Amino acid sequence: MSYFVSAFREANRAVLHKFGALLGSILTVFLATLMAGSFALIIKNTSIALEKFKTEATVEVYIAESADSAVVENLRDRLVANTHILNVKLISKEAALYRLREMFGHEMVAGLKTNPLPKSFEITLDPEVYEQETFEAMVDSLDRLPGVEDIGYVPKAISRLRLWFKLLAVVGAVMGFLVALATGFIVGNTIHVKIADRSQTYYVMRLVGASTSFIRMPYLLIGSLIGFVGCALSLSFLKFSQVYFSRFVVAIEFLSPLESVCFIIAGGLLGLTGSHLALKRSLKI
Repeated sequence: MSYFVSAFREANRAVLHKFGALLGSILTVFLATLMAGSFALIIKNTSIALEKFKTEATVEVYIAESADSAVVENLRDRLVANTHILNVKLISKEAALYRLREMFGHEMVAGLKTNPLPKSFEITLDPEVYEQETFEAMVDSLDRLPGVEDIGYVPKAISRLRLWFKLLAVVGAVMGFLVALATGFIVGNTIHVKIADRSQTYYVMRLVGASTSFIRMPYLLIGSLIGFVGCALSLSFLKFSQVYFSRFVVAIEFLSPLESVCFIIAGGLLGLTGSHLALKRSLKI
């Protein structure tokens, strides 16, 4: 117990020695992890938006004008029987015109003497279908069903969202790697400077019998502290920003409690690693 108490006391002395340099390191880690955390939030919310879009996206199966009630009923039965279709809803000509009026305003349809819009079945697909290469083939098979005039769907929007998500994931992974390197370098450089400033002190401590682990322990604690506090500050700032944007701009999902804890622990571990590497390089004992 006394070993850890002494180690914490020595760490406190090292922290107070040139305290401004320590604050500068924490601020730099804060800015670096703030960028990483921002990318993490962007990636998470893009993934949520993609899944929501796939869940809410619908395909319009437009019914030919020549189709009689028997053909329409047969078409409905075949759509309902399709295991990849979760919901089938008949949209009448009047309902389609009402939607058009609500979407674009009364002036858009005021000059129409007749209703040019066809009846259609609005279908909701299993979200997994959008992940498969057979999506286009499925749409083509629906287009060939008796009584179908045309198919309306939004595959390009989904593919673009998926492409953006993959791009952000790659950029986020690169950003995370660079932030990890930067954090380790910042902490390592801070520890190296502190060791250089107090090298004579540790030489004397070694002469009077202080163990290697006792001399190293304070700097390992300081390195962990820099990473831990820097990440905690960046996470707090991101939480404040998320609350503000969700209230006044657009709703944004924040990291889960487990993700937040892992983010802070990762910062502490990066600081510990940077400190360890600096000790191996600078403290030749």
